[in-house]
Amino acid sequence: MQSAFILLVAGMGTTLLFLSIQALLTTISAKVTAKFAYLMPEPEPKKPAAKKPAPKKEDSDSDELVAVLTAAAHYYQQNN
Repeated sequence: MQSAFILLVAGMGTTLLFLSIQALLTTISAKVTAKFAYLMPEPEPKKPAAKKPAPKKEDSDSDELVAVLTAAAHYYQQNN
């Protein structure tokens, strides 16, 4: 039981030490990066592409479609 407790403390201590070092290095890295940020300016935002208007459907196209669908329905009713 004593060796298990020692292993627990050693593992938790190692983890705490690692996370503390990582937090410290992350903070230092953020400060250094902010100090030299002027060397890499932000890219300019791209302009959105102009939207093309949707093509207008002509009435003759929709009338033709209605005629074709009506003929197909009539043909189906006649043959069944």
